[in-house]
Amino acid sequence: MIGNSASFQILFPSPYRIEFSRLRQQLEEAHFAWKTEWRRQQAEFEIENIHFAHDPLWNRRLFSLQAARDGGHWFWRVTHSFVIFESMSI
Repeated sequence: MIGNSASFQILFPSPYRIEFSRLRQQLEEAHFAWKTEWRRQQAEFEIENIHFAHDPLWNRRLFSLQAARDGGHWFWRVTHSFVIFESMSI
């Protein structure tokens, strides 16, 4: 019989059954309760009156990534020139 052969059982094993311990079930229930309460509280949370001062020279600061990309500071302009010069010599 094909249904009882060993090769058939290897190709099509019986479905797995996962059993959780009682402690694991309690942990899952506690976590679910915490998660639903946390989400309920997050819906009530609102950010009010937070203002950030705008820095008009943000892209010209020495450690600004934008300044490093655009060469907005003399240090990055020299670095770009150096890198281009060195890459041409390779």
